[in-house]
Amino acid sequence: MDPLDIMLHMEDAKPYFQAIFSADSHMVTGYQVLGYMETDEGMERLADFFLDTSVPEEFKIDMDRHLHKAAIETFICTDMSATLHLIVHEDYLLKPGENDFIQEIVAYEELGLDLKKLVVEIVEQDDVEDISSLANSLKYLKTFGVKIAINDVLKITNNLDRISLLEPDIIKINVTPLQNQSYLENYQNIIYSMSLLARKVGAELMFDGINSNYQFHYAWRKNGRYYQGDFFSPPEAHFVDPDIWKDRFRHDISQFIAIERSNILATYQLTSNLNERFHQLMSTLKKIKQLDDKIEALANELQDISFRLYVTDGEGFQRTANIELSEGSLRIDEEARGKNWSWRPYFIENVIQMNEAKKGILSDVYSDIETGEIIRTFSYPMEDNLFLFMDISQMYLDEHPFLLW
Repeated sequence: MDPLDIMLHMEDAKPYFQAIFSADSHMVTGYQVLGYMETDEGMERLADFFLDTSVPEEFKIDMDRHLHKAAIETFICTDMSATLHLIVHEDYLLKPGENDFIQEIVAYEELGLDLKKLVVEIVEQDDVEDISSLANSLKYLKTFGVKIAINDVLKITNNLDRISLLEPDIIKINVTPLQNQSYLENYQNIIYSMSLLARKVGAELMFDGINSNYQFHYAWRKNGRYYQGDFFSPPEAHFVDPDIWKDRFRHDISQFIAIERSNILATYQLTSNLNERFHQLMSTLKKIKQLDDKIEALANELQDISFRLYVTDGEGFQRTANIELSEGSLRIDEEARGKNWSWRPYFIENVIQMNEAKKGILSDVYSDIETGEIIRTFSYPMEDNLFLFMDISQMYLDEHPFLLW
């Protein structure tokens, strides 16, 4: 659709409402407003219009105002408890004068809109030069009870400090790009960082673009509280029954919990087995006094599971070379000897935990600094304040998928 034609026929642009579901209630808790255009071929979504960088910002702002007005007027008439999510271009929010967004929104309160039911979703904030002005505008909006969401944060992960500055109530992640497994694995750490950031700033995680049960499961596992996508309910010209997915939600989440329990139990069992195995190996190799010789002997015994072993002391200084295993052969890499790893996440915490429990621990899934591959590490307390670290091989992980969970 030509942008000029769209603006000349703005009266044909209608708000559609896509339901947002909650993990705790299993019900519809909100609706996102999406723009659709009535054409000879039927209703067409206006997403390309808003994403097109050649479309003047004034056009987008005028369309936003038109859609918001129609959506809010419809919403006021329903008297429902759900929230209404408005996608707002940052230029619209920062625009001063007669088209001031904040004043327009506040004016709707006099018509019966409960501003506590309004969620403003900010997009493209990564391009805002005056981030402080945007943050101040959002804080002012929040004084009226309006909640703030940051939309599609995977696009702006190079500026996480901006997200913190905006103090959102909701951090929104679109899972549409995560269709294939390799792409998803690349974003594991980013989404984990988003989860930590959400906890730090007191925000909830929301996942949208969910089009399959697999994506739903993924969002649930990543601590999502809110879910949106055609898998649950496509955009509609009307509001849907709040209970439309309640039974299906309960059924699917029960399955997710069963899978989660199975994988966690399998991981605990592996950790227990590794502790027993290492205990026996340490007893067998006790007569070997030289640390390097002992680690090399251990590597030979662990070729079925490990691709790298090394030892550090309690302060993180590496006391051995890296013993790397590949296709049945050992390679000794002296480069890492003497380096300090105490700066790594959870290193000190893990050392204390091993000292207190007198047993080894299995790390979470993470990306290896050297190879970039997704790995897990088993750490085991040795004698004399030394700690063995064994990086589990990709082949073993592939053979035991629960370890990648």
